[in-house]
Amino acid sequence: MSLSPPKLAVIGGGPAGLMAAEVARATGIDVDLYEGKGSVGRKFLLAGKGGMNLTHSEPAADFVRVMEHAQPKSAVG
Repeated sequence: MSLSPPKLAVIGGGPAGLMAAEVARATGIDVDLYEGKGSVGRKFLLAGKGGMNLTHSEPAADFVRVMEHAQPKSAVG
């Protein structure tokens, strides 16, 4: 008998909800993400209008180096 993977409902598609969904999914949990607005990540989009560099327009090698160290760590073993 095969067990199905655990399931998680994340309420809210803001930065914290997206990170929670990503970390849970990386551990093998099936994730359903629910957002009441028209799209997820709206705070990222709004922050980009204020001058934050969300486009990662730096050279690709620099971007990869930074993101390799930003991978979520899971405490679930």
